Amino acid sequence: MSGASAPSIQTRLLRRTIATVLTGSVVSAIVAALAVSAVVRTTMESALEESAQALVVLAEHEARVESLSRGRAMPAPAHREVLMWQLRASSGRLVARSHSAPDEPWPSVPLVEGHQRTAGLAVYTIPGQDLWLQVAQPLSEIQHAQLTAASAAGGTVLFLGLAACAILGWSVRHELRPIADFAHAVESIGPDSAGLPAPHRPRRELASAYGALSAMLGRLQAKLRSERAFAAHAAHALRTPLAGLSAQLEVASVSEPAEVTERLGKATASAHRLAGVISALLSMTRATEGIQWREFDAGELAAVAAGRQIQVDTSQLDGAGRLRGDGDLLAAAVANLLDNAERHGAHHVYMDAGRTAREQFIRIKDDGPGVTPAALARLEDALERFEQAGEINSALGLGLTLAASVARAHGGVVRLDCNRPGDAGFCARLDWPAEPMQRAAPAAAS
Repeated sequence: MSGASAPSIQTRLLRRTIATVLTGSVVSAIVAALAVSAVVRTTMESALEESAQALVVLAEHEARVESLSRGRAMPAPAHREVLMWQLRASSGRLVARSHSAPDEPWPSVPLVEGHQRTAGLAVYTIPGQDLWLQVAQPLSEIQHAQLTAASAAGGTVLFLGLAACAILGWSVRHELRPIADFAHAVESIGPDSAGLPAPHRPRRELASAYGALSAMLGRLQAKLRSERAFAAHAAHALRTPLAGLSAQLEVASVSEPAEVTERLGKATASAHRLAGVISALLSMTRATEGIQWREFDAGELAAVAAGRQIQVDTSQLDGAGRLRGDGDLLAAAVANLLDNAERHGAHHVYMDAGRTAREQFIRIKDDGPGVTPAALARLEDALERFEQAGEINSALGLGLTLAASVARAHGGVVRLDCNRPGDAGFCARLDWPAEPMQRAAPAAAS
């Protein structure tokens, strides 16, 4: 899916968050408005009732109320009345009224105790001992009060919801910035990047992504180092026999006929060595692509010792029995270890092999100068890194690299600690399982 057509996490999250908050705000505003409106209505009706109860008591105990009314209106300065009232006799006759109440009994408002809504009024009627009191308020005022209170409550809730949307929108954008930082960090990775840049805004949710990418980058860097080291191995290994072959051919072209045969022999040896290097490179390529397990006689490995300038004791192979693995790859590994021994000044090489119920091995030990303890430690460290991550190190050289690749392809390892205390020379041992693993460890790529 292309980046242009893929949905945006930020946009989707913002839309859903804002839609949710807005919906909740609108619903909350409506509910608040209805609730406040109902409360206001109930409160105002209660005010009518309480006012009526208070006035009727006063009216009943005021003997001169009718004479004080002066034409049925109680004496009072002009003012705006929120509540109006009429005091009526049991016959319905108007006895007294408030300043704004009409001078005739309210039409369509019978003397029935309780709340009534008629003629645009909300009226509460209460009987006294001899009089009836009716307290009224225009419905328009009640509705206005309800609307005002409901608008205030609902508007406040809606305003708070919109403010919450704005805050949430800012928060979502702010919190998603680390994802953009992560993308920039990935874009900044180059061929020589040693690691992933530390995040400017660390987040727990992205820690695993940073960790996984850093680990992958480490593996890629190790792979790149391995490829560079392998290229250096290959170039070095090919350069020497090619230079020798060229030199021998040049000398042979100007030599006396008697010397031509010797020069051509050396050229042939260089060509054979070059062929061995190429064969080793092909074997390493094969080791990365998978191996073919088969059972073969350990004595077959003796064939790689034929025609060498050093003595190779393969007598122990005949009694070693049968081994399991890719015989061609194992023979290539042994041949390269023998080449190492020959190049480093060995005169005699001892080979043996063996197999137990769980493990198999091939051991090559020479009488050469060997290596110093420090050099051996470096080789063992390089082999350990190769076994764990497939990282090729220049310290191994082509021979040990090929042997380690073949061993790893079989699920095994190369060990260099097979010399007994006091022994001279160099010893390498290939160990691998007696049976193929269900999932063979991947070998280093060539």
